[in-house]
Amino acid sequence: MDAITNKDIKALFRQASSAQLALPDLAPVDWGILDYLGWIHPSGSTAFVVMPAAGELRGLRLRRAHNTSARPRTRMCSWCHHVYRSRGTALFSVYVAGSDGRRSIGNHICRNLDCSLRIRNLVSDPPTYLPETLHIGAKVRRLENSVLAFMSRANVLV
Repeated sequence: MDAITNKDIKALFRQASSAQLALPDLAPVDWGILDYLGWIHPSGSTAFVVMPAAGELRGLRLRRAHNTSARPRTRMCSWCHHVYRSRGTALFSVYVAGSDGRRSIGNHICRNLDCSLRIRNLVSDPPTYLPETLHIGAKVRRLENSVLAFMSRANVLV
């Protein structure tokens, strides 16, 4: 992913103020290992994803729901396919235009939106429950396709 600036992010989310965005510090970001930029608002209930698609940046604002069940369950991230024994994913959802704004879609995704690091084995806490032997290039393509498919379903790529 090419480097982006706070100005680029603000242009994607025009309706949100800087306080609502809670922009991350982009100075220490290693852009060479990211397939998308994702961050969680300090409130913990909102997340943002920025990804290049068809030659331009696209942004997605998500709602995050934590797994609050008493019994931990094994879950897999829908984007990077990392398998967690318990509470490693969160349900991220977005409202989709149509049906009077009542339709939403969601996926269980790594709760910190660190899929790019996980497929490259740069984050090891917790280790995956079911390791893969798939080549890194194939994992990257699968991750990019999963994010783009979610954005397409959310009508962001229209």
